[in-house]
Amino acid sequence: MNKNFEYANYAALAYFDPGESKDSAFEYRTIFVESDNAEAWIFFTPEVNVISCRGTEPSQLKDITADLKFWRIDPAGTGEKVHSGFWSEAFSLFPKIIRNLPDDSKPLAITGHSLGGAMAVIMAGFLLKSGYDVKDLYTYGQPRVGNKQFCKRIEAGCNWQRFVNNNDIVPRVPLKMGRLFHDGGNLNYINTYGQIRNLTWWQSTKDSWRGRKAAWKKKQWFDSFYDHSATLYRDLLDDGRT
Repeated sequence: MNKNFEYANYAALAYFDPGESKDSAFEYRTIFVESDNAEAWIFFTPEVNVISCRGTEPSQLKDITADLKFWRIDPAGTGEKVHSGFWSEAFSLFPKIIRNLPDDSKPLAITGHSLGGAMAVIMAGFLLKSGYDVKDLYTYGQPRVGNKQFCKRIEAGCNWQRFVNNNDIVPRVPLKMGRLFHDGGNLNYINTYGQIRNLTWWQSTKDSWRGRKAAWKKKQWFDSFYDHSATLYRDLLDDGRT
């Protein structure tokens, strides 16, 4: 199984409303959960129960304001500081996620794109603290979520893979600003050619300009936003793409 693609597909499917998609993933038993505009799908697959958090909906004011709340909070008083807007979205949804998880031995996988990726990281933190077996955490175009102490706990508890596509602007915010925000997870950088590469300073600089040049040739003037597309992440990670 190509986990990079499979979880990217689940992250993209999170944007569908119930009854809207005919994707084969919906052949599994599914549950759509929502609370105060925070939304997610649970896919009950044979190997793992997948929680896919929905990303930013431009039509939803609360989604946009969640993205803009850059201040941090320490909700448990443990020194783990997290982005308040992302935490609020995940915290709103968490009780309904718990209520709909089956009492079986299958591990959990959590995924999400953009705001959904940030919610997925915080959701993983909630579930790990609650004693759940979180096997995989795969995020795509995910903004920074919390400080180093928070990220280290998540990394120790599950397999956290973080994907960044070329010039996607969203994973670069909020600014690190010293030690306020930490990237976290194992970085999988997707270069201009759609290949996963190690991101050195030189690779970052060279590939950034290469990506912009390729976008300008196609008259894609806002490359940093185009590279953020959930379906683009999914398609780039598909082994069967032409």
